[in-house]
Amino acid sequence: MSRARPPSLGDYIRGLRERSTEDGGGMTRQMLATAMHTSVAYVAKLEAGRAKSPSVSVLQAISETFELTPHEVRHLYNLARQTPTERESEPVTDGVGNQIFELRERRALDALNPHPASYLDERWNVIACNSAYDELFPGLVENGNVLRWFFFSDQSRSIMVDWTDEAKLTVAWFRALMGRYYYADWAQSLLSELNEVPIFREFWSLGEVSFGRDDPLMKVRHPETREVTTLHVRVYTHIDGYGGAGQFYLGVKLSSR
Repeated sequence: MSRARPPSLGDYIRGLRERSTEDGGGMTRQMLATAMHTSVAYVAKLEAGRAKSPSVSVLQAISETFELTPHEVRHLYNLARQTPTERESEPVTDGVGNQIFELRERRALDALNPHPASYLDERWNVIACNSAYDELFPGLVENGNVLRWFFFSDQSRSIMVDWTDEAKLTVAWFRALMGRYYYADWAQSLLSELNEVPIFREFWSLGEVSFGRDDPLMKVRHPETREVTTLHVRVYTHIDGYGGAGQFYLGVKLSSR
């Protein structure tokens, strides 16, 4: 299985083309060129990353050909640099975030107990959390990163009732966050670590992308009582208060069984 690479427009279009048919056979470049009303040479140029700033009409043709979801369309436009509102500079990293995260934000987290809540940066590092979050996801705060916890900690498989679905979603979300920046160097070290885990490479190779949860319900198993609780989860982006873009996680406890 090939190693995971940062998302690029060429890789994304090639992946869409290769997975496009129901029988798994994919489309040839000629088939894609015909559908887009362009040349095979131009499709090859797109996939090689040599087509600079493809036009909106080209991106629309790709979106329509592959019947992309809104998440996938947004990712496509990000990779093609046709989204001026997305980020051109590198995100704030966990070290800086911890230094300038304000006390009032930490108090707000504490006020949300017993519902788990946390602030994370866009590399899925935990900046701060309340005690409910720390208790419900043992080892995560100590590990410091949600993706590392999923793929390097046995505790994650015990806690997350639907581990596979949740892990796939987090990987797809990470890909989307990487794709919104012009330069992905900020995430290279984490991607290099995760490359050592075969199941991460398997999930990455699916080429899935997401900018959020379509299903807000998450089932977690308490580490001590083994009681299963359903959380209504929301993750909000563009956080003000710690100096840069980030994510705010809130899981409202709905029921237990």
